[in-house]
Amino acid sequence: MQQFIAVSPASKEILNSATLLKTLGVHALISGSIGTGKKTLASYITPEAKIYNANELQRDIADKVMHISHESIIVECIEDITNIELFLKWVEENDIRVIATSLKDDLNNRLKDFFSITLFIPNLESRKEDIKPLANKFSAEAMQILGAEKKPEKLIINTSQNAISLRKSIYFSYLFESIGENEIMMLMEKFMLDNMEGENSYRDFLYLFEAPLLRASQKKYKSQLQMSKHLGLNRITLRKKLEMHKELL
Repeated sequence: MQQFIAVSPASKEILNSATLLKTLGVHALISGSIGTGKKTLASYITPEAKIYNANELQRDIADKVMHISHESIIVECIEDITNIELFLKWVEENDIRVIATSLKDDLNNRLKDFFSITLFIPNLESRKEDIKPLANKFSAEAMQILGAEKKPEKLIINTSQNAISLRKSIYFSYLFESIGENEIMMLMEKFMLDNMEGENSYRDFLYLFEAPLLRASQKKYKSQLQMSKHLGLNRITLRKKLEMHKELL
């Protein structure tokens, strides 16, 4: 079972509430954005509970093929339940305890009232103290799976999608340690082959070369004067390219 990392004050408070829920038999809702750890926290509350997708669960209830009773279950994406009365009736008749996760805050009132306790998990950017231990966890995982002998000098940290993007960026950190120009060209070739269409493919894919080059030169040379000098571009051309790719820089 995955561990819910709780170093930040917000996460510690959430974990304390979850620990209390382990001893109670009430229905609980855990909401938050993608990758915040909702399913991990739900499994912490009910370690033995099976996880069901809301759409599939509703279909099985409607088809009368869901034969369980006196159990706790975890329902993922509870907001996808459309026949709420059918679901609630099935829960009541079969004495089911529900720990549910949701990407939305604005649930149907009937469904919202069903839950005795609601826990909200903020994004990682609001729980910065959790980022480093999570990164270390994913780093150890990546090292083992990829067979790396040492940790990269600098880990790439991307929390745009919370733990999902963080894990991916950590794995990329390890891959970048060993990747060479041949592998880079192979990746670009596959991407271009899969996405090539129309009659302006050269122009369409030019950003894949220019944007990373401009980003790298911005980090290394800082000023446009130095960038222009080392890239071999006049400043007017450089400014045009910076403007062209500004959303990627």
